[in-house]
Amino acid sequence: MSIIIFLWKLIIRIPRRFHGAKLFSFLLKIFLFDRIKVAKKNIKLCFKEMNKQELKGLLKKNLESASLSIFDMGIAWFWSDARIKKELPSKISNLELINNSSQGNLIIFKHSLHLELDARILGMHAELYGVGREHNSPYMHKIIDSGRKRAVKDTATKKETLRFIKWLKKGKNVLYAIDQDYGIKHSKKINFFGIPTYTITTAERLQEITNCNVVFLDSWFEDGVLRINLEEISKNNAIASTEMISQRIESSIRKNPDEYLWHHKRFKSSLGKEFYKDAR
Repeated sequence: MSIIIFLWKLIIRIPRRFHGAKLFSFLLKIFLFDRIKVAKKNIKLCFKEMNKQELKGLLKKNLESASLSIFDMGIAWFWSDARIKKELPSKISNLELINNSSQGNLIIFKHSLHLELDARILGMHAELYGVGREHNSPYMHKIIDSGRKRAVKDTATKKETLRFIKWLKKGKNVLYAIDQDYGIKHSKKINFFGIPTYTITTAERLQEITNCNVVFLDSWFEDGVLRINLEEISKNNAIASTEMISQRIESSIRKNPDEYLWHHKRFKSSLGKEFYKDAR
């Protein structure tokens, strides 16, 4: 694994404009064959209005975006601030929502393929804290945690609830996501792309406990520029419901569906494990 990390760091020394997707798309087809089948199944389920040609085109673009995400993750974890500013154009809208707030901000993001880069860019302009899953491999956990701490001040696992509650109560900005399958516990079924889908309700409880704001982080590439838009979801101290947050995430995904992480088994708890077994 250390050799792979070394080669990864070596490859991303190449200027970003030379990062190509076609070669790595081919490699992903070989090494991530099962995950690509999952992506195909998810896309077909969520975009019933698309014909076969449109679905095939979306899957191809998604594979290319997934290939580029290998570079983007390396940039987020290993490049300096100066190099990112020089070589990666970006624009952040409504930064004052999190920088001028006296309350804590729960920043909800979707699992875009460039989410690590989104966090790094935002972290260069605001103090952030992150919540994520602990990796099964101690070595990889150390690499991931070290990389993410280039963007955030500190990280906590989803099991360390008290830590990020304290951050929010102290007025900190905490990155959090609800758009993956975290099981049935602490979840409820809400419509996601028209499918009743188990979705974690932690965001609601965090608002009740900490009186934090809820801000949605939308992101996409536009003409080579990484656009990040911050949008307040909860207003006048009203609770932003799981349904409301999920609808906003879906709306964002629909605008740039090729940039989303479709390779996750999002509907496993809702439709059963058998749903992905015959993925093709």
